[in-house]
Amino acid sequence: MKRIFIVVAAIALAALAAVPAATAQDKPFTLIYESVYPKGHMRFLVVEEMLDRIEAGSKGRIKFDRHYGEPVSQKEALSALTRGAIDVLVAYPTYYDGKIAIGDWMQLPANFRSWQDCWDLTVNGRVAEIMDRVYTKNARVKYLAATPVAPYNFQVAKKAKKIRTFEDFKGMKIRSAGGSASIAIKALGASPVMTIGGEYYQAMQKGVVDAGLMTTYSLKQYRLWEVADQVVDPPLVGYSVAFMWMSLKTWDKLPKDLQDLVIKTARSKDLWEKWNRIYDKEQDGPIIAEAKKMGVEFFVLPEREAEKMYKATDSVWDWYVQECEKQGAGAEAREVRKLIQERFHAKGKKK
Repeated sequence: MKRIFIVVAAIALAALAAVPAATAQDKPFTLIYESVYPKGHMRFLVVEEMLDRIEAGSKGRIKFDRHYGEPVSQKEALSALTRGAIDVLVAYPTYYDGKIAIGDWMQLPANFRSWQDCWDLTVNGRVAEIMDRVYTKNARVKYLAATPVAPYNFQVAKKAKKIRTFEDFKGMKIRSAGGSASIAIKALGASPVMTIGGEYYQAMQKGVVDAGLMTTYSLKQYRLWEVADQVVDPPLVGYSVAFMWMSLKTWDKLPKDLQDLVIKTARSKDLWEKWNRIYDKEQDGPIIAEAKKMGVEFFVLPEREAEKMYKATDSVWDWYVQECEKQGAGAEAREVRKLIQERFHAKGKKK
């Protein structure tokens, strides 16, 4: 009888021991999410939908406490993520290239010819694997995905000469956000002028810059169509993206099924397709139409002139590799360069 009691007790204790594990599995996680961009920014609504889908898919087990431009500054946000002060971050990787430069391909010339190419490599391909490995090792953060943003082309001021050939870039003063963009502008034979987005309009109006390397949506966002009357394509930067990371401390706390949910949702192809369709038709389309009504010319460089532009700025990729070598990621950067450039040039030959 005593032996039976001991066996029953042991079974009961084992069952009780299993309860905390089940409870932990169902424990809700409230994650502090920060975007360094303003709430409602037209190019980051895709991230809001990602977060909504994760919350819904988790059936209440994940909830995002959403913040924009806070609780930490843009410059300190990646370090805060490393420490676990915030759980999820969306930002341009170039903001942190002094610490980790591996993500700078997102602002390099001739990176992608389409969103599909970008998704294939950087969201669901080998480049994504490299990003995850380097950021995990060097910053203790998990690379979740790249989020679609926009190509970067040139907007030319009303007061400036118009661009018709590659040679017309020479001697121009062109707005730049710094880093690789400034190096690319120098490679064109022009002079980069550092301005933040909020200063762009005034700089063009006063002749401080002749042109700017910027996105189409900036025509509306910064009312550039009032001071610029030419947009020049093809884009120098074919496709720019932001990155979405999670603190490794947070990632390791999530059960496997929630980790799988986060990755699957953040890398969802249907989201990319949906939002690029929205960008093209519902956002950029009306902006371009309105800009044309205001007298802005949309000019496409002849193919031979465009190839001169890409060839002249290819040296920026050398800079990218050199910066990554300083941080112990030279081999990874060379592989990223090879993967992206091979895809870019192969697509160019098919045209």
